[in-house]
Amino acid sequence: MVLIGAIAAVVLAIIFYPLLVFTPIDVEKVNIELTRVALSPESEGDQELTLEITFTVVNGNDITLTTSKIEYELFADEKPIGTEILSYEDIPVNGRPALFPATSVPLTDSFILKYSDEEAGIFNTIMTNSTQLDWRVTGNAIIESGTTFVPKEFSAEL
Repeated sequence: MVLIGAIAAVVLAIIFYPLLVFTPIDVEKVNIELTRVALSPESEGDQELTLEITFTVVNGNDITLTTSKIEYELFADEKPIGTEILSYEDIPVNGRPALFPATSVPLTDSFILKYSDEEAGIFNTIMTNSTQLDWRVTGNAIIESGTTFVPKEFSAEL
């Protein structure tokens, strides 16, 4: 009987631990900035371009945080060119990018733009001179602590 009680206590502790240990995250103190959009040197050119997108995440909280996913839509000169997901969901929490308090962390993603007749103009502009474009991104990120996750919407320009 004591063994059953001990097993039940362990099971209940495992189930209710995340509910008891809530870590408050102030997402207003987390800033996600677009810091770089560049044509990748390995970009194939004819039918698709690879852009290197760099976000800088600044954590203004007093605790270390991480992110499991950043979903975003990329715009070039106010034209939407596509959506992408920068995901760390398949990586354990201790292997994800650490967002230490009062620090900024660069996160880089590869954005693949496929050629289409509708996108021909912006495709050619990116291929010839991607630095002359006004880049903008909107999206949301999942900001996490050990036991808590909170969505964060963001918008940034470069």
